[in-house]
Amino acid sequence: MKKIISVFVLLLSFVAFSQQEKVEISYTSRLILPDDFTFQPPVGGNGRTMSKEMQDQFKKNVQEPQQATLTILGDESLYKIIEKISNDQNQGMGMRGGGGMRMFSMNGDNIYKNTATHQLLKEQNMMGKEYVIKDSLRNFDWKLTRETKTILGNEAKKATTIIDSVQTTVWYIPSLKYKTGPEKFWGLPGLIAEVQTELNRGMLKGTRIITLTDIKTSTNTKPLDKPKEKNIITQKEYDKLMQEQRKKFEDMRNSGVNKRD
Repeated sequence: MKKIISVFVLLLSFVAFSQQEKVEISYTSRLILPDDFTFQPPVGGNGRTMSKEMQDQFKKNVQEPQQATLTILGDESLYKIIEKISNDQNQGMGMRGGGGMRMFSMNGDNIYKNTATHQLLKEQNMMGKEYVIKDSLRNFDWKLTRETKTILGNEAKKATTIIDSVQTTVWYIPSLKYKTGPEKFWGLPGLIAEVQTELNRGMLKGTRIITLTDIKTSTNTKPLDKPKEKNIITQKEYDKLMQEQRKKFEDMRNSGVNKRD
């Protein structure tokens, strides 16, 4: 009798899993720089600065809209940046923000979240080396509001939170019962459809906006292709490495200025 019950339970579990709906969600991410933004990285440590043409190219690259997909299967989700192939020789000049850049990936290339286990896996690139950040999901202190607007024909509600002293505003869709969203964002009673936050990271400053553009469902329940656990590092360890790299840049810049003096 116990064997029959065990087989029955396993069968129910298999049926439930097989009926899980996989959802493919598309987002557009962009970075808007202030009008007076200038970028002067060290060039070879000799104090040279960027020409106006290089400045304009840099601004164009980092503000280029970037496409991404969020795949949801049960409690798991995978956010992936869609790499854009370009023949532009200036495309690799700097950090990847809204669009093409590739010295650092600011918010992770592929981000896996499991809202049941609170696990976070995030691929991160620094100076050409790939890391996987393994950490727990951050719990955001969301403040829900009554303000609403329509996104792709769905009623969305506004929520806000403070992240590292910066206010972040999001819009979520209660009728879509997926408690996740793009990048690291999650924890609201509905799919997060839009994110707006201020960026002030090292040499980049501006407004980041992530917007929902499409939703599709699929019966394909193949497991998500989450990041492989190699070069594992915590978020705290990664942030420390980033600070060290920024200090090296500043030292190179200061060294170049001193040589000119």
